[in-house]
Formats: sequence, C-alpha cells, structure tokens
Amino acid sequence: MSLEDEFGFPVKCISEGHVKILVPQGVGEVDPSSLPVFYNPASKISRDLAVLAVEGYFAGKTGLSMCEPLAGCGVRTIRIMLESGVIERAVAGDINKNAAKLISANAAINGLSERVKALHIDANLLLARMHAEHERVDYVDIDPAGSPARFLENACRATSKNGLLGASATDLAALSGASAPTALWRYSIHLAKTVFLKEVAARSLAGFIVMSASRLGLAARPVLTVVHRHFVRVFASLERGRSRALEASSGIGYLVHCRACLSTRKAAFPALIDSKCHECGGQLVVLGPLWLGVLNDEAVLDRILKSRKIDDPTYGDAYKILRGIAGEIQDIPYYYPVAELARRAKTSPPKVSRLVEKLRELGYKASTTHHDYSAIKTDAPPKSLVELVKDAAA
Repeated sequence: MSLEDEFGFPVKCISEGHVKILVPQGVGEVDPSSLPVFYNPASKISRDLAVLAVEGYFAGKTGLSMCEPLAGCGVRTIRIMLESGVIERAVAGDINKNAAKLISANAAINGLSERVKALHIDANLLLARMHAEHERVDYVDIDPAGSPARFLENACRATSKNGLLGASATDLAALSGASAPTALWRYSIHLAKTVFLKEVAARSLAGFIVMSASRLGLAARPVLTVVHRHFVRVFASLERGRSRALEASSGIGYLVHCRACLSTRKAAFPALIDSKCHECGGQLVVLGPLWLGVLNDEAVLDRILKSRKIDDPTYGDAYKILRGIAGEIQDIPYYYPVAELARRAKTSPPKVSRLVEKLRELGYKASTTHHDYSAIKTDAPPKSLVELVKDAAA
C-alpha cells in the first residue's frame, strides 16, 4: 500500500529541527489551512522556542508529560520530546480526522510509538477530560491558527501544579489594538492604537492568561514572552491556591497613553483616570486590563542562554530573539520607535545604540527591545526624547 493510499492524500517526508516528519504535499506552496493536515513551515521558530522553553523551565528533570490538543501533524510534540530531553510521554490530539493517523506515523518514524498517544478529538474536550480524569500533564501547548482564548481555561485545568503552559496567538490585530472591537469581544480588553503595538500584544495575551487562570484559583506567571512576525507566544508557570492567584493578579493593570505627546503611565483602576493628559492636555486612551509585571523570568532565560543548544544552528534565529530579550528593561511596559521621535523632532532618526547610550549617561533607564530593534525602552519623558533626537541631528 502506498502512503497516499494509507492516508488518503499525498505526503512527503521533510526534516525540521532534529526530526523527520511526513507532511501533506503542497506544504510551502499553499495556505496551510487548506492542507489535509495543518503544517506551517513559517512557525518553525515558534516550535524552536517551545523546545528551548520546556528545556529551560524543567532543567534537570526527566520523565515528564505533555499535551498538545491542536497538534496537526505532531511535529511540535515530537520535537519537544526528542530535543528537550525532559518529556517522556505525550498526548497529541486534533479535531481533524486525518491528523491522528499522521501523528501516529510521525511518532513511529521517530521511535516514539509507545510514548505518544494520538487522538482524533476536540481540543477542549481532550483538555477537560484530562482534568476530570486526574491525568494532568506537566506541559500543555496551545498553538491555534488565530486566537487561543477559547482553549485557555481548560488548558490551565489540564496543567499540573508547577507545570508550564505555552500559548500562541496569531490575531495580532486584535491583541495589539489595531482592531479594538475584536479585542473587546474576544478578550474583554479595551485597546487602542499606540506606537508600541507589539508590547501591547504581548501584555494583552499574558494578562488574559493570568486572568483566565485566576478565575480557576490558579496563579499564572509569564516566564518567557516573545513577539515575532505573525505570532505572540507566552509561556507561563502555573501554581495552585487562591492566595497565589490573588498575588499573581496584582500584576494586572492599565496603561494610560496620550497619542498627542506619547506620555504613558501605569494605573491600577480605570475609574481613577482623567480624560485629559497632564502633560499636553491631549485626549488619553486607556489600555487594559493588561499584564504589567515581568514578562520574562531571568533564571529561565539564563538557563536557556547557557544551554549547549546555543551553538546548534537549528536554534540560531530563536537565540537571536532571546539575546534581544535578555537585554531588555523588564519593568517599562512600552517603547518609543526612534523614527516616530525623529518625525516629531523634524529630523532624521539617529542610531538607536547612540540614543540608548546618551540616555544612560543622563541617568535614565534605556534599552533596545526585541519587539522593534529600531525602538527604545526608557523612563525618560517623551518631550526629553524628542529634544535628544534633535540634538543628535545637530
């Protein structure tokens, strides 16, 4: 019997990372959602990050379990198992009836037949069943095409104590504020367009995960957060207990932003926010609720950056992003595109590195950001930033 007869559609064998997998013919040529089983080669870097995050978070542990309820062809599960070295068994499910066959075949190709259970099942049903049957796992990975919102509560329920949840979103227009109505009905977050769109996207998803967990008496804390090209991905640790959930929720708040002068500040409650900017009298927009705490755990990031994988070309692009994150200021939840500052200064943009250096000389916090390498994070007032850009051009 040919492979096409076995699966009902033509397939081909490819390599990704350190595994070989069967994927539908047409991969890389047509929209992934139109394939008999979903596989998006452009998401390789997301899977690279998942391998590194799982290895870094669970460093020193073995024999752990994971669940991927939207597994497609199973490449993410298989790569995490073989490349992280910490996952012993996995459940990989998908509502697409073709997917379970392909997952089983790919597990067999990589010597994992006895360790991967492939299921044809709805994602939420799978996660709810794991919780109900007390079969929670150490790592749950949610990687939908679009929003993860409808899966997150069940994903939290299915994650073990001190486990890790990884969730991606590709609906960046909603999460960044570019499509405010969608953000409201999908995530219950009030957003508006700002100059720091990607930071808003990261903190929107992180905040939604924390609030989803909190409703269940669980404490979620972001340990690694990445925005790259078409996706935002948050990895969050999960602990049980109402007191911990309350403590974690204290990181939720609002950003008050003036689009006229770019001033931005944190606020605990929107009811206490004035409608006019104190700096320029401009109209304020309120963003939130968002996660305003730390997006990246220093210890987890340090372990990843010290991993032997740093010399493996498979993870080259992922490590470039992670090195950028390691240099970021963590407690400033916004950034300023230097091109926008230069537009307001009516001059050409100076070098970002020089601007960061000058700000530090003046006693301000300043760093670049992986969200936008042509932007800066700083606690300097926008008015001062515009003047600095003017001076740099003089």
